[in-house]
Amino acid sequence: MGRTRIRLAVAAIAAVGVAESLGAAVAQPATPAQPVHVAAPAHAAQDYVLFCRGCHGENAEGIPDRVPPLAHMIARFMRTPQGRAYVLRVPGVAGSALPDDRIAAVLNWLAEQFDREDLTRYVRPFTTEEVAASRHVPLADVAAARRKVIAEFASGR
Repeated sequence: MGRTRIRLAVAAIAAVGVAESLGAAVAQPATPAQPVHVAAPAHAAQDYVLFCRGCHGENAEGIPDRVPPLAHMIARFMRTPQGRAYVLRVPGVAGSALPDDRIAAVLNWLAEQFDREDLTRYVRPFTTEEVAASRHVPLADVAAARRKVIAEFASGR
C-alpha cells in the first residue's frame, strides 16, 4: 500500500513537471462572473497529492462518515470568517509539515480545482499571513466545530 502511494505521488509530480515543460497552463482563467485569482503555484497540486489526497481522495471527495469532502465545500467555508478559521485549524492544516505559504496555495488550488462553480467575487483567497495567524491553534473538537459552522451556513449568518 505504501509503495503504491509513493508511485502515485511520483507519477503525479512527473505529470505536472511534463505539463509545465510543455508550456501547459496550470490554472484556468477565471470567467467574468468570478474573481481573478492568483494562479496556484505548480507545487500546490503536488502538495495535495503528497499531504492531503491519502485521506481526502483523488478528487477531494473524502470518505463518508470519516473524512469530510473538500470538493464542493471549500468555497463555502472560505465565505465566512468562522468557516475560514475552521479550515485553518483542522488537524491536517494545523499539524501540517508544509509552511504557511504552501498551505495557502493548496487551499486556494483546492477551491479553484474542485469548487470553481461556487467561487464568487465574495470569496477571497487564503493568504500566507492568514494561515500563519490561525493554524497553530488546533480545534479541540473538530466535529463540533464543523457542525457549528455548517449550522451558521444554514441560518444565513
